[in-house]
Amino acid sequence: MKILICDDNSECIKDVQEHIKIFSMDTGIEFEEFAFSRSIDVLNSDSIFDIAILDVEMDDVNGLKLGEFLRKSNPHIILIYLTAHKKYLDDALNLNAVRFFEKPIEPYRFYKGLNDAIERIDNSVVKFALKDKGFTDVVNSKDIIFVEIEHRHSKVVTINKIYHSSEHISFWREKLQSSAFAVPHRSYIVNMNYISTYQRARIWLNNSNEIPVAKSQQASFYQRFCRFLEGR
Repeated sequence: MKILICDDNSECIKDVQEHIKIFSMDTGIEFEEFAFSRSIDVLNSDSIFDIAILDVEMDDVNGLKLGEFLRKSNPHIILIYLTAHKKYLDDALNLNAVRFFEKPIEPYRFYKGLNDAIERIDNSVVKFALKDKGFTDVVNSKDIIFVEIEHRHSKVVTINKIYHSSEHISFWREKLQSSAFAVPHRSYIVNMNYISTYQRARIWLNNSNEIPVAKSQQASFYQRFCRFLEGR
């Protein structure tokens, strides 16, 4: 599993690395670490990371902008932010940060955040067989952006193509049990990993698909989305 650390403070990088080392020893989970002190070096890297631990306040490109870039190149990446200021929490709503940690790092919360990130990655892959023009494709649930009611059946929109499923949307509600999936409206199931913009009554997935949030669902969906960002 590839994990990125980007912080313009070398001591903070060493601190994170030490915590990752302790976590790895306790869990047996191995990471391939990539440490950078400048955002621009990450932007110039060709590596695809599973988890990114980013300092919010950096001199060249701040962590929020860097996270936005990483999300575009890999929508499944888990973002963890380090900051001395909670004021950035609202900005993270559109970036799906799994955790915000204040400096200095509190070890127990950090280890729990890493564990939540790994569970989210592990739980995001469930395979489904979907037919397209006589051919059967195997689709991972993590690649499903949203599901929509289509008459008595359903439309399944993935990162690669759109499928028209003979199953009712209730079938997909039962199958898509990962914490990444939520129901903002009775006609939709959305993968919150793809939310690019969030408003109380609307969400946008991958900057293009506009999905309504039902008035009766607005408070509960907001709470669900916040819990998702926090990894709960």
